[in-house]
Amino acid sequence: MPDRLSWSVAWRGLVRSKRLTALTLVVLSVSVILVVFLTALIDGLERDLVEETTGAIAHVLIEPREREPLALWEREELGAPDDGPLYLGERTTLTSEKGAIDNWQRWGRLVDQFGPEIQGVSPAAEGQGFAIRGEKREAVRLYGIEPRRYDRLVPIQENLVEGRFYELGPGEITIGYKLAQTMGIGRGDRLQVTTAAGTGRSMRVVGLFDTGFGGIDNATVFMRLGDGQSLFGLGSSVNAIGVEVQRVFRADRVADQLQRQIPYEVTSWIADNERLLRALEGQGRSSDLIIFFTAVAAAFAIASILIVLVTNKLPEIGILKAMGATRRQIRTVFALQGTLLSLAGGVLGASAGVVIVELLSNIEGPPTASGRTEPLFPFELSPELVVGTVVGAVLIGFVASLVPARRASNVDPIEVIRSG
Repeated sequence: MPDRLSWSVAWRGLVRSKRLTALTLVVLSVSVILVVFLTALIDGLERDLVEETTGAIAHVLIEPREREPLALWEREELGAPDDGPLYLGERTTLTSEKGAIDNWQRWGRLVDQFGPEIQGVSPAAEGQGFAIRGEKREAVRLYGIEPRRYDRLVPIQENLVEGRFYELGPGEITIGYKLAQTMGIGRGDRLQVTTAAGTGRSMRVVGLFDTGFGGIDNATVFMRLGDGQSLFGLGSSVNAIGVEVQRVFRADRVADQLQRQIPYEVTSWIADNERLLRALEGQGRSSDLIIFFTAVAAAFAIASILIVLVTNKLPEIGILKAMGATRRQIRTVFALQGTLLSLAGGVLGASAGVVIVELLSNIEGPPTASGRTEPLFPFELSPELVVGTVVGAVLIGFVASLVPARRASNVDPIEVIRSG
């Protein structure tokens, strides 16, 4: 622990060397502001990128397994039994169709009770189709869902521009605002929806939404689960169960655990977005490099300024050692100075960084066609980031002060007094 003499000498040295102290505080504050600003911005961009990818889809998807025809020679290779009818013919490629998940209520309850990691479960009768209005024909994704349950996966209700989503009735649909513009329709108009198999029905538009996700706003039609089951000929079954998890980057682990208990194919969004994960990894490494080089620059600045301080204080150091000050006390003096400077610079820089981030966060970008606005700078500022930056600055200042502190402790008081 520093003694009273070390504290006194360290504090007086900082107060008397006002210019050097002020210069060090400026360098440290700017470095900390840079770290807080860039880290919050990179984290915000990463958050938006992940939300853009996962906000419009289920984190984990449960679907029936695809059944593929087996050729005669493949049966022999697999050692399949010879009993049963034998069919011969040509191999051809057929349009794949989803099977069905029978007794989906049971599997939905199982997933819902799987653990606290599960945030929402939504059954769906979904598939590709077309929206037709006069001569206009657009490819869309048709979803037969239970609105309140699906809203836990993708927030539709809070993003309604007009109309309703929760209270969908028979023959009613809610569509994206951009799709409505493309088709030239509004709330109350009728729209013909047709599956890829050709089954169609005229339905009335009762709601428009603007989520900000292009894949949903441009080409998605929501209807009641019963209407979707009827449209796709599923009876009382569904062909997909979407699952929302608390931590999106653990979706693959949840999918693996569910796969052991459910006799259907379970996949996570991570399996289909490897390129995104590589991009996020590269972005994280870039952030680490920026922080590293900023910390190195701040460390060199502190060390350089303290070395200058040692050089200017050589006579005083010699006198202190001649009066009985030990090497440990001299080292402690300069270690305290580096630590105090780093603490003050870290607090000032972190405070200024928080203010700058908060001010820029209030700047909104241009509104969309529906009047939706979003922040121009997508910052992600957390208390952990601010506290961690201050603690890191203190550690850097302490380490940077060790070299000049050691140099000061090795000063020969007789040589300094003679030259002095």
